[in-house]
Amino acid sequence: MKISTLLPSVFIAAATLLLFTTSSCSKIIDIDIPATADQVVVEGTIERDGPPIVILTKSARFFDNVNLNDLGSYFIHGAQVKVTGSDGSTTDLNELCLQNLNLPPSQAAVVLSAFGFTTVDSGQIPDVCVYTVPDIINYLTGGNCNFKGKEQVTYQLDILAPPIVSSGDSIHATSSTFIPTAIGLDSLSIHEHPNPAYRDSMVAVYAYLSVPDTFGNFARYWTKRNQEPYYKPLSQSVYDDKLFVGLSIGLPLERGQKQSKDFDINTYSYFWKGDTVSVKWSNIDSKSYDFYYTLENDGGDSPFSSPVRIKTNITNGLGVWAGYSSKFYKIIIPK
Repeated sequence: MKISTLLPSVFIAAATLLLFTTSSCSKIIDIDIPATADQVVVEGTIERDGPPIVILTKSARFFDNVNLNDLGSYFIHGAQVKVTGSDGSTTDLNELCLQNLNLPPSQAAVVLSAFGFTTVDSGQIPDVCVYTVPDIINYLTGGNCNFKGKEQVTYQLDILAPPIVSSGDSIHATSSTFIPTAIGLDSLSIHEHPNPAYRDSMVAVYAYLSVPDTFGNFARYWTKRNQEPYYKPLSQSVYDDKLFVGLSIGLPLERGQKQSKDFDINTYSYFWKGDTVSVKWSNIDSKSYDFYYTLENDGGDSPFSSPVRIKTNITNGLGVWAGYSSKFYKIIIPK
């Protein structure tokens, strides 16, 4: 973000005009932007019938140089992480770094996908570290694990992280999340592309659902095309029930894709004929919804958008600890 994006557009235009018409009279304005404190950033999830996975990183100051060639340096190592359920269950999470596991490439890809990462073009396993249950590899390769999320249970997350800077103290971050009952979808259907030029090759996929007649239902979804990973929509992945309580509705599903993909209004959100489309539909609690909604509606890179404060549910840190109750659906699009 440039400094000028923080200024009203009218002021920018006036300042530009003044620069070219009065070059003999200029003034340098120094803006003192205070440094932000280093913080623990949490990205944690626990799913129904799945183990907790917590990624801990340290925040980077906005104007710092981010070393994209050494992202591993941002992970926080040596933390004590514990998850406790309101049903009396509890587990201590172990730190697991993929480069230390010597997994076969096929297993490494499965583990990376489960942690929300994808392999790089070179095929080299990135230096990714997470905190999770000791038997996570057994679970991800088709086995079982001793600690899994359950519906209607609140899970407390406790993190004791070592000092982020040499002069700092240990950081105690906490959070809680609730796994609601999975409501799910009624059905999926196919609709023709609104542009006649694309109707022979592409279609829209709609989800139909019956919204409960009580307030407080929140959902997040991802889509998967053929053998691709699950991706969230580029625009918005979360929805609440404020306008739809007690109604049966149809919702057009955006095809999820990588953030780096080029945007094409004619193909974005649509699927190709012959595709097998999978949908992951998850119910979440209100605080998880608030985090993802504010994260996805923060205005992006537009200088004219309204700033939105991202609502974290982490005490003494940033990020999210989210519980999911998910159901999966599939539809095959005829060629």
